[in-house]
Amino acid sequence: MNAIPAQEVAGHCLQAFTQLVPASQAAFYCVDRQLQARDFRLHCMSGEMHRDYLDNYRQFDPLQPLSCLSSGLAVVPLGLAMARQPVRDSRRYRDFLQRYGVVDVVEIFAHRAGRPQAAISLLRTAEQGAFTTDQLAQLNALQSLLQMAVANMQPCEDSLIGLTPKERQIALLLRQGASNKQLALALEVGLPTIKTHLINLFRKTGATSRTELVGMLFL
Repeated sequence: MNAIPAQEVAGHCLQAFTQLVPASQAAFYCVDRQLQARDFRLHCMSGEMHRDYLDNYRQFDPLQPLSCLSSGLAVVPLGLAMARQPVRDSRRYRDFLQRYGVVDVVEIFAHRAGRPQAAISLLRTAEQGAFTTDQLAQLNALQSLLQMAVANMQPCEDSLIGLTPKERQIALLLRQGASNKQLALALEVGLPTIKTHLINLFRKTGATSRTELVGMLFL
């Protein structure tokens, strides 16, 4: 199965989640190796609000991937997350939410190899009210669908930084189990050229086998 572009996965997931569990705003994002949210896809959220968050309030967000990972949960409500951080930080983050009329947030994570790979953030205004217990249970049930979607998603590009375009193409094909002959056909080059690219990939990553190479780049 071919990997699906992250933006396509984000669009489908945002549409499905916000239709099944109404939210005033939402965001889909990837999680890099440093457990930082990146490559945001926004849904009904203004660019001004998102920039304000990134520039001034991100550090106070209790729903950041690293904090949520330590909770051991795949669906993390705002109240639970705030109870796990200093009160002063919670107040600063609450100030941000109030500025934009948000009364509740919940984060839904998809994991791979024990670490967050991507997530959806759902936000609600006073008109919708806080997420109910039933809605949180519904999101827990939907999390498996997010997990499946992200499992078939192309990896976030941070793992491929430093590779040439051809090396990136080979890495993505190796993830799908392509043989050297299939790689040569896909890139329209000879087998010696493929072997040269593989040697360079092994040298850049320190991997000693194809399996280890895929694991280092994508897991």
